[in-house]
Amino acid sequence: MSVRQVVESHLQRIEEVNPKLNAVVVPLFEQARKEADRLDSAYAHHEKLGPLHGIPITVKESIEIAGTPSTLGLTDRISHRATADAFQVTRLKQAGAVILGKTNVSLLLKAYEADNPVYGRTNNPWNLDRAPGGSSGGEAAIVAAGGSVFGLGSDLGGSIRLPAHACGVSALRPTSGRLTMSGHARVTSAQGVMVSQPAPISRSVADLTLAMGVLAAPGQEQFDANVPPVPLGDPAQVNKLRVAFYTDNGILTPAPAIRRAVFDAAAALAANGADVEEWQPPDSPRSLGNPIATDLCGWVGRLPPRSAH
Repeated sequence: MSVRQVVESHLQRIEEVNPKLNAVVVPLFEQARKEADRLDSAYAHHEKLGPLHGIPITVKESIEIAGTPSTLGLTDRISHRATADAFQVTRLKQAGAVILGKTNVSLLLKAYEADNPVYGRTNNPWNLDRAPGGSSGGEAAIVAAGGSVFGLGSDLGGSIRLPAHACGVSALRPTSGRLTMSGHARVTSAQGVMVSQPAPISRSVADLTLAMGVLAAPGQEQFDANVPPVPLGDPAQVNKLRVAFYTDNGILTPAPAIRRAVFDAAAALAANGADVEEWQPPDSPRSLGNPIATDLCGWVGRLPPRSAH
């Protein structure tokens, strides 16, 4: 099967489901077809192929792709166009991925839904009356619906994990600083202080492993001094890891099924040789609340003054 055939199959799926989902809000279909043809030509000429050769993917709207908008749902950014690809977008393209389009977000990436004045609301593919989570809700919806093999979102406080949960797919929020955030649109200076992360989402953990192998490959530290030169390692080898876990952050009490899943994961790690202990992080409400308050104050500070009537 050719790359063009694979891409066309996924484009057809997007055209089938997107009118009801409103997940893909910046279609890049013609660019995807041209890239698919280029990759098929590379294969025919026995050129070296990347680890993601021909895999159709989507990218969160807030992550910059040259020539496309990154509004974060703000109407005053509708005319904005990125002048270059984000670092991780470049890596995915170099690995052979084919970008089909960009997906919807919550306003300012600050809500657990995907609804904003620019693009409207994204719906959950399992129940159109429900939200897909956020802020990477468009990614979760289109991946769950089979329109994309995997997506590139981002996550600070659950923006990839909660949509994955809501849509029944898998996602990974890398450790802060593991991946460079270069090329992720920001509207306040505080967003540079709060360490979000590019984050893959897919229908299988195996695909997440493949994506992380590309995203976290060596060389980021030469581009971004904030990224330490630490190899990703083999995710199956956990016998030398020290793992701390907790089930209640002092802000939200999880459901019993969530607590059970965390304990099951801890037990599986311990059974495979990891040094695991239960631990409670200190003062979670303040450590999470202060950066968010700073970010919101920065946003309010850039609003124009209200006119007197």
